[in-house]
Amino acid sequence: MIRKLVPAALASAVVASAATITIDPADTKQKILGFGAGSVYYQDWVTAMGNATQQAFYDTAFTGLNLSILRIGNWKQDSEKSLANDAAIIKAARQRLGNKLKIEMSSWSAPPSLKPSNSINGSAGNGDKKNNTLKTSSTDPYGAFVYADFAHWWKTSYQAYEAMGIAPDYISLQNEPDMNAEYEETLFEPSEKDGIAGYDKALQAVSDSLNSLANPPKIIGPEPLGIGFNNFQNYMAKLDDSKLGGYAYHLYHAGDGNDNSGQNYLNPENFRKPMSSIASRWGSDTKPLIMTEFCTMENDIREADMVGLAHIMQVGFTSGKLNAYIAWELYWGEKGQFIGVCAANWGNCTKDEIVIAPEYHAMRHYSKFVNPNARVITSTSDQDELKVVAFRSVGCDSISVITINTANAPVSLNAPSINGYNAIYAVQSVESGAKSKEITTSVSYNLPARSITTLVYTMSAGANIGNCEDAPIEEGGNGGSNIPSSITIVDFSKETSAGKWSGEFEGTLVTTPLDGVSQYVKLPLAGCNQDDCGYQHGVYALSDMALVYDPLQVCSDLVITMRGVDSTNSVNIGGAGGSEWTSYQYGNDASGSEWSEVTIPLTNEKDESGAPFGSNSLTFNSNGSGIYIAKIEAVGCGTTSIHSNFKYAFNDNHMQAKLFDLNGNLLWTGTKNQALNDNGTLRLDVRQGTYILKTSSSSIRAVKK
Repeated sequence: MIRKLVPAALASAVVASAATITIDPADTKQKILGFGAGSVYYQDWVTAMGNATQQAFYDTAFTGLNLSILRIGNWKQDSEKSLANDAAIIKAARQRLGNKLKIEMSSWSAPPSLKPSNSINGSAGNGDKKNNTLKTSSTDPYGAFVYADFAHWWKTSYQAYEAMGIAPDYISLQNEPDMNAEYEETLFEPSEKDGIAGYDKALQAVSDSLNSLANPPKIIGPEPLGIGFNNFQNYMAKLDDSKLGGYAYHLYHAGDGNDNSGQNYLNPENFRKPMSSIASRWGSDTKPLIMTEFCTMENDIREADMVGLAHIMQVGFTSGKLNAYIAWELYWGEKGQFIGVCAANWGNCTKDEIVIAPEYHAMRHYSKFVNPNARVITSTSDQDELKVVAFRSVGCDSISVITINTANAPVSLNAPSINGYNAIYAVQSVESGAKSKEITTSVSYNLPARSITTLVYTMSAGANIGNCEDAPIEEGGNGGSNIPSSITIVDFSKETSAGKWSGEFEGTLVTTPLDGVSQYVKLPLAGCNQDDCGYQHGVYALSDMALVYDPLQVCSDLVITMRGVDSTNSVNIGGAGGSEWTSYQYGNDASGSEWSEVTIPLTNEKDESGAPFGSNSLTFNSNGSGIYIAKIEAVGCGTTSIHSNFKYAFNDNHMQAKLFDLNGNLLWTGTKNQALNDNGTLRLDVRQGTYILKTSSSSIRAVKK
């Protein structure tokens, strides 16, 4: 008997053909600067959490996302503003991310003294925009407002951050200069107009001021609120492009009536036209094009925004030719775009806690697998609702393919075949489902409705891929991703206590001015021949200080501003708290009649093999009765340091790897992540002992327990 299918039954029996993605690794586009997020508010909530929760936050935010850019605010409108919380967070980031992390710093407001409202907040302007711009001036060399004073403030702000080890790579002189907000803001028109200062003249002044620095940051701008209505283009038409080292904008409107951020998150294609317009003129590797801030502006966390963010980024890195994407909130109090942070009894929090939001996973699908200097490569999909963007690593070692199923139905995908590459890893996140879940690599994939899937490929053995670039080694130096040339360890004129002292003598803070120095520490010392009375020390702890870098390890010399209490003292200075005490330099003269800067080389902070002692304290001893200390600074840091510079190690966890025994015998071949447990030990079936695990980017010792 032959069974005939009626049309309806026939239709239900038809299986839709699988989707196909095409990747061309040789057709390269723009170079990637990085992926990032903002650390602008709620820093004190992070540092108020207990140590265990703090470390979990840092691991989640920095190791988990593998960020390459951190956006911070310039909050030196108050010269006494402490930067300790920013320094602590950036220190934790660098411990996890190394030298690849770059810092972008934007200012939300000029100091109150430079604004007619005498306030950083726009609400103080009483609705009059003229109160929320710079003050007017009849003597300013740049124009009719206090541009020179604004530029000088920017320079001193940069120097204050640099002294804390936070030297930004990029700065934006004004966040959203077109936004007359209630919160911190300063208005700038593209050029002077209707009593409002001009961005063009402010840019010229800030550029001139920062260029007087030995290693100035690059200025990016104009960073307007959105890209609709030719907003970005209107600013660019007035300013001197040569003063910019990169271009920046936000996405809070897209034009054509698309002004609602929450709705645009659900309709990311609204951004394709205005992004393409900007990219057609300013998209290149010569100067990076960076999206520096965007979020939904919704009060509630929405599951749909995970796919929304991934889709927006796909538009940006394809049609928008972006070199970098920086989301607004890395974290926020209680609820955040990526992470909500809670410190017990702060706000509505009852305990220390971090909460991961859906958008965290959208960023992770990009940032975890795409490192700086990768390039966008051509990728296409044969289904409109399946969005794709692909990146090839520097050196051609790997390719990461991000696919976004924006449809409300699942899609079957034929595994992309990339000539010269093999798929070795896949991870998937589903709206209202599992997030960042590893899935098995296969000849085909099920892409659930409203999902993101990242596929990672590594180069096949013997493959010959053209148009490759060598991976750069980023040495130490100046800039936010590197080490500043000098680090202020402590300036007692700005402290409220003498710090943490131990040993036979403790320092005390003196607030009576002495020869132009307002505050200093008095440290009593032996006052006797120490061969007779025994060596006695004052030990000053550095370990509790919020320094981004360890100055004893990355700098060549200490410069200590000091003087004798009653006569010239010969002071011996060294390091303590490491593997053993070490003397830096004997017989440093501390004059009893004037302040002097004494230079102490840090050569002895290493043993004969070149290994550092790891000191975390400074020791002082003398036959004299005591010394005054005004300031301790480390100089010769970064490339001029006697110590090894930090180098950025390529994220090679998914690269081809080989395991050798200590005699050089090849024992195993696979990928690095297949060889190692989470704690770094070997998971392979080999004998207990030490082995060498090599990829094309690194060589490490690995232990089998």
